[in-house]
Amino acid sequence: MLVKRNVLLLCHGYEAPFLSVANQYAALFKNTDFRVITVFIKGQHNSEVVEQSGADEVIFLNATSKQMRGLKRQLIKKVRQLHQQYQFEFVIAHRYKSIYIASHIKHLFVIGVAHIDGVFSPFMRKLFAFLHQKNLLLLGVSKAIRDDIRKSLFLFDDKKVQHLYNSLDFDSIREKQLPRDEARRALSLPDDHYLFVNVGRLHEDKDQTTLIKAFAHVHMELPNTKLVLAGKGRLEQRLKSLVNELNLTEKVIFLGMVPEFYKYLHAFDTFVLSSIREGLPVSLLEAFAAEQICIASECNGNAEAISEAGYSFPVGDDKKLAEHLKTTFHLNNAERTNIILKVNKKISEHFTESAVRQFFWSMPELKKHLKK
Repeated sequence: MLVKRNVLLLCHGYEAPFLSVANQYAALFKNTDFRVITVFIKGQHNSEVVEQSGADEVIFLNATSKQMRGLKRQLIKKVRQLHQQYQFEFVIAHRYKSIYIASHIKHLFVIGVAHIDGVFSPFMRKLFAFLHQKNLLLLGVSKAIRDDIRKSLFLFDDKKVQHLYNSLDFDSIREKQLPRDEARRALSLPDDHYLFVNVGRLHEDKDQTTLIKAFAHVHMELPNTKLVLAGKGRLEQRLKSLVNELNLTEKVIFLGMVPEFYKYLHAFDTFVLSSIREGLPVSLLEAFAAEQICIASECNGNAEAISEAGYSFPVGDDKKLAEHLKTTFHLNNAERTNIILKVNKKISEHFTESAVRQFFWSMPELKKHLKK
């Protein structure tokens, strides 16, 4: 009987979008001789998380904020104990704190994943990575994040800093997405309006301010249009005040947090991502799955994802974004179909589970480790 080897998937937590990310990485090991043990450092046991993780086994450390600060000795001890129990072949650690904890396990090969720029900018993080580079392979979720890591860790061997795109099971996502009319009814959205949508935390990084200003420039020229913001966050009241100030109260809808929002994306006509920082946004891939016409800012991974598959604008440029809002509103069916063909081509080449899995297992540093 084949004895499967264990691999540790160490995640900071399971808040969106990181449960989806955990599932993506578990999918890398389908039909292999590895068992995936997913460990969430923060968060209590949750049966829905277990079901959606895609792992063979899920463990919740339920760490406190205090335990996550400083040297993290208690968490390092817990992960060492897990390694003694499972004898992990290697670990995939998401975000810096997980990388830090995993790298304290002697002789354990660590694949550390950075989801945003600036992760290794602080001097102590540069030093830590340099001291642990023998057993460390770093991945950025886009080429832009990879290049940011290489710039920060200029003494690091470039071969040990690679990229691995986020992926989705597009067939599964599409099966669950509701038809337009049903999705609009579920969200209590008007039947007869053209709807622009933005999905994400109401936070400075997502820069919904630029989107609201862009919409203010053009809404009078675009009859029966509304802007929908799906998400919660600390800027909610500030954004609502801006909407009021610009006399857009009847034109902008704050939906709040909607679980599994990807199911409702057919309700919308144009998807807009106005962020100032992104790794490779899962929400944009979900919009691709819904064959949405997409507009995205030219930050980090956005630029790679949207290139030749939609419209892009410089970060913070509300006037250029306003132009794209008008352009997408006036697209005819043939033009929309042509863009969707390009989106599906990009999906198949870069963002499917099979494409990402093939790239993952072909990485020289991983192959070198597995040969040992």
